[in-house]
Amino acid sequence: MTSHTKRYSLLSAKFPTGNMNGWQERHTLAVRAPAGPEGPIVGLLDAWCQYANHHATRYDAGIGADYVLGPGWVQIGLGIRTLLNGESGRLDCGILDGFILDTLKAEGYDENGDRL
Repeated sequence: MTSHTKRYSLLSAKFPTGNMNGWQERHTLAVRAPAGPEGPIVGLLDAWCQYANHHATRYDAGIGADYVLGPGWVQIGLGIRTLLNGESGRLDCGILDGFILDTLKAEGYDENGDRL
């Protein structure tokens, strides 16, 4: 894999603030062993990442560079981002939202799905 391709994983989401009241452990446990409403969210995000990773491996280019598949992949990410407004269990949706936005930006898209 060349340097312009990235591997995405939900476990690589950044924790920008302190661990007050153990929220980071709860979030990490929810990602690793989701229960209830956490399962579908984690599954969707994991599949979204896997698709981008597979594309990067197969074509040696990021999904964002694909002018056919890239926009569809972006719309899925934006749709998942909208779903974070619903029930989420122990997941920290701010972290997940940031992860989605960072992933979109790494592929050349802004928070609205427009090319940078």
